[in-house]
Amino acid sequence: MTLKRFTPPQARLLAVASALLLLAACASVPPPTNLMQRAKQQLDAARAARAADYAPVDLTFAKQRYEEAQAAMGAEKYALARDMANESLADGRLAETRADLAATRKQIRQQNAENKRLRAQLLNAPASPSSSDGDNGGLPAQITLPQPAPAASVPAPPASSGQPSTGGSL
Repeated sequence: MTLKRFTPPQARLLAVASALLLLAACASVPPPTNLMQRAKQQLDAARAARAADYAPVDLTFAKQRYEEAQAAMGAEKYALARDMANESLADGRLAETRADLAATRKQIRQQNAENKRLRAQLLNAPASPSSSDGDNGGLPAQITLPQPAPAASVPAPPASSGQPSTGGSL
């Protein structure tokens, strides 16, 4: 194998390209300050949603990742800080979402219990004697059920003797 000699213009081009590659390799990742702020805001939002009560594990993970991101920022390991801040942001969102879900479920249970109580109250209420419309099925006077028509206004069915009618008199 023979070595090829570079001509001076090729050698300069190779040197410039090598220097650029070396500078690119040494270039540092910028500090993820905006991402750190968003992760902190997300932690605050999760706390406001009572994630400590409803999603404590997820909130703990978010806090730990944020603290790791802060430590990486202090050590100027910005790539690691970015990764930890992204994980903290995701864990914080999860904690907030789970807390919102748990709070909503609690409200639904409370509303169902109230509906059940009201239903039982309506069904077990005594008939109001002041109601002049008749029996209201045990419901309070504020709630009225449709009542059957009085017997005088309903036509009586024809009397049948069991024999077919011939149309004439007997």
